[in-house]
Amino acid sequence: MNAPEKSAGRGRLGMREIASRVGVSPITVSRALKDPDKVSPETRARILAAIESAGFIPNQMASSMRSGGRIIGTMVPPLINSGIAEQVQGMSDEAHAAGYQMLLIQGDFGASAEEKAIRALLGWRPAGLILQAFVQSPQARKILSASGLPVVEISETRGRRPIDMAVGVSNFETAYAMTAHLAAKGYKRIAFVSTPIHGNDRLRQRRIGFRRAMADLHLHYSPDLEVEVPITPEGGGDALRILTERDPKLQVIFCSSDTLAIGAVQECHRRGWKVPDRLAIAGYGDVDLAAQLFPALTTVRVPRYEMGRQAVRHLLRRLAGEAELPTIVSLGFQIIDRESA
Repeated sequence: MNAPEKSAGRGRLGMREIASRVGVSPITVSRALKDPDKVSPETRARILAAIESAGFIPNQMASSMRSGGRIIGTMVPPLINSGIAEQVQGMSDEAHAAGYQMLLIQGDFGASAEEKAIRALLGWRPAGLILQAFVQSPQARKILSASGLPVVEISETRGRRPIDMAVGVSNFETAYAMTAHLAAKGYKRIAFVSTPIHGNDRLRQRRIGFRRAMADLHLHYSPDLEVEVPITPEGGGDALRILTERDPKLQVIFCSSDTLAIGAVQECHRRGWKVPDRLAIAGYGDVDLAAQLFPALTTVRVPRYEMGRQAVRHLLRRLAGEAELPTIVSLGFQIIDRESA
């Protein structure tokens, strides 16, 4: 009979202990896990039975270091919104199909947290890195460049040169296009709401795109009609309250995320305001709820899932030795015109 599983307080079982129980070498246990075709079915069955009985968990970090890395590392913000989640799903699906695993480490857009997360990812000896935004910290950029690893930044495709490759859309163009769309529908007093922009190149470019369109189209613009709030429905409601107090004649609010726009629509309902008759609302992202909202949300659709897939594909092509790859891959977007604006 196998010995009882060791508790966390008495130490952890390793490959040597599993090998001793089965009567094989540690390398045979390793092969049974990594290259099962190299081990006889009978031996592999005994090894798996011992592993299941013992509750053994392989040391994935050591395995990654020995095998040269079948891991792709990525850094995600503390709050994984639906857009980031779609990107991560696209990355995971594409990586899994190619025999790689995704390693997610949490970081944020601040330089110190970003650098800490990148150092942690590099400690796992990944095959490459996919980051959810342009790297802000000069020191982090230096570390990544010195690593020699392929790096894909899923981010703004305008204005900055990536460390290696970038996949994304022009947030400037998306925001400009939505502002022009609203203006073409007759709206002249337009406000812009975003989450905190500091360190976030995508949000910065959306705001710049909004401002440029307002200037080019000779629309009423005031810095007072731009606010930053947390990325929650409550934040969207707060933004509506602030903006309508500043400008009672405000006609439409353009939100940098659908989460904020949904909160603004809900606040209109609480006040008994008809959307878009009393106030129009537009969002960004086209989350699943956007089409089900009442009224359905006018928004910008960006291919988040495809961004994740394309990021992994380009990283794998770099690993395969392809030198002639585009530095920036810009994907398209759509203005989704619904009933809220």
